[in-house]
Amino acid sequence: MRIKEQDSTGRFLRLSLWAMILCLTALSASDASAAKKRRATKKGVTSRAAFKARVKRAVKRQCVRPGRLGLYIRSVSTAQTLYSHNAATKRIPASNVKLFTAAAALARLGPDYRFATDFYAKGRVRGGVLRGDIYLKGYGDPLFVHEKMRDFVRRLKLRGVRRIEGDLVADDTFFDDKKHGRGWRVGRSIRPYLAPHGALSLNFGLANVLVAPGDGVGRPAVVNLEPPSRALRLRAKVKTSRRSLKIRLGRRRSKGKDVVQIGGLFPAGNRMRTYRVPVTDPAAFTAGAVAAEFEKQGIVLKGGIRRAATPPDAKLLARNLSPPLSEVVSGLNKFSNNFVAEQVLKTMGAETHGAPGTAEKGLRVVRDFLISAGVSAKEIALADGSGLSRMNRSSPRALATLLEAAHNDFRLRPEYMASLAVFGVDGTVKKRRRRGVDSRRVRVKTGVLNGVRAFSGYAAAENGEILAFSILMNGNACRPKSLTGEVVRAMVSLKRSFSNPVNAHLRGAREIMARSMPKPSIRDGWRRRSSPRPGPAGEDDFEELGPGIVPIAESPLDDFPGESSAENSEEAIPAEGGAAWPSKRDPGGRSRE
Repeated sequence: MRIKEQDSTGRFLRLSLWAMILCLTALSASDASAAKKRRATKKGVTSRAAFKARVKRAVKRQCVRPGRLGLYIRSVSTAQTLYSHNAATKRIPASNVKLFTAAAALARLGPDYRFATDFYAKGRVRGGVLRGDIYLKGYGDPLFVHEKMRDFVRRLKLRGVRRIEGDLVADDTFFDDKKHGRGWRVGRSIRPYLAPHGALSLNFGLANVLVAPGDGVGRPAVVNLEPPSRALRLRAKVKTSRRSLKIRLGRRRSKGKDVVQIGGLFPAGNRMRTYRVPVTDPAAFTAGAVAAEFEKQGIVLKGGIRRAATPPDAKLLARNLSPPLSEVVSGLNKFSNNFVAEQVLKTMGAETHGAPGTAEKGLRVVRDFLISAGVSAKEIALADGSGLSRMNRSSPRALATLLEAAHNDFRLRPEYMASLAVFGVDGTVKKRRRRGVDSRRVRVKTGVLNGVRAFSGYAAAENGEILAFSILMNGNACRPKSLTGEVVRAMVSLKRSFSNPVNAHLRGAREIMARSMPKPSIRDGWRRRSSPRPGPAGEDDFEELGPGIVPIAESPLDDFPGESSAENSEEAIPAEGGAAWPSKRDPGGRSRE
């Protein structure tokens, strides 16, 4: 018996030893394979054929429906097409439409164009009193925010106006009266990315609801509207809780005003949080906010608020000018703001074909510009300026052709390229992984709709070439982040060589790009270490984006209002209509890139 036990023990030890040897062999082979891949990656893609094969493998790995994928990559530096897959087929481009809108605006309006908002009056100011009406006329300024409006009213006060005997007249006739784009599925939704647009708009067509904890648990929370407006009313039923964060948000119309309703629980330990609600009538909201600011700054308005056109013989009292279009376009593309895109589109229409500005006039300007840039008319069909409509169509080749034309036009290139989001650094691609992609060598515009992903822009290859590319995925064709990541890594690792004249041309760019650039994750590390820990509600990124830019999402993940649900309990549940609070069947939802 003892001999049998020893034999079984020896057999077990031998098997264990062989198992360990096999595991070590497998690990060594895996390490060797990984090292081989790293060496291949470090070596880069050295020929056009190798690049094409690498992208083709990525498509095969990451796409379950390659027939619904459109992919086009072109070298701007050598005017060569490097890869093409269903490149001429029109697909829904989502927010990549903003690339068309931005380029046409820079070309037809000019990077230095500024949007105006004016005060006019027919009467004279005597002894601080303006006898007659005062007219507030908007020209489509997309960045007319609360702070700008406050300074604008202060400028009027500096002109000596202390009392207005007439009415405050809102004039939004520079645009037509359509508040949403063609094909938008607004319904009863109050999602911020569906904010209405108009010639006289304030705060991106959004009212901010500020919520902070009260004096103690069980006490009412502190809730305020910003900016205050005579066109808005607030109904708040928010209590301070120990830990729970459950906010319900609604909006309804009553007696010509928007009633913003908010209720639920807000944690005692949380910092102030901002919720955004689109208004129904942008001109009424703006005029109501100006009237409230009059009162705050001591300007007496004896009359009421009404809507009418400014008389031709009225004289200018004060004017507010927006930042130049080059800055407006930056917010439009980096943060994919739908409201800004539609304002810019109608402004192009009004400036080119006469007021009132309409989407149809603006789209005519965009289409004419694209054709002049070499885009085939058969490969585009546009319905709005933001890409929110599912009626938009574009081919990947049309987008890449525009990108190439904008790069080749020095008058547009600096502002246009600067408006795109830097991969892994800012905008809608700030949180994309940086592994395998050199910092600041990829600038893109993303696009998201339900079942649609778009990704277009520029990439700087290792050999100095600039590549223009467009990836359009419809019908959940591919794994979007995996595919775009592989394609981006293939483009930046391209280091094919050319004949001497071309090599000499690219040598300077190659040497410059070899210089190191700061990595945000390392550079800003001390800020994260020394900053206070955010509360349970998370940090509000409203301040992070700078003045005049609001992160109201580029496109919905689900563009059918009323069919999606809130993703977590930290988000407000929006609703609209006659009911004070939303039903469980129509909770609204969260919008994100």
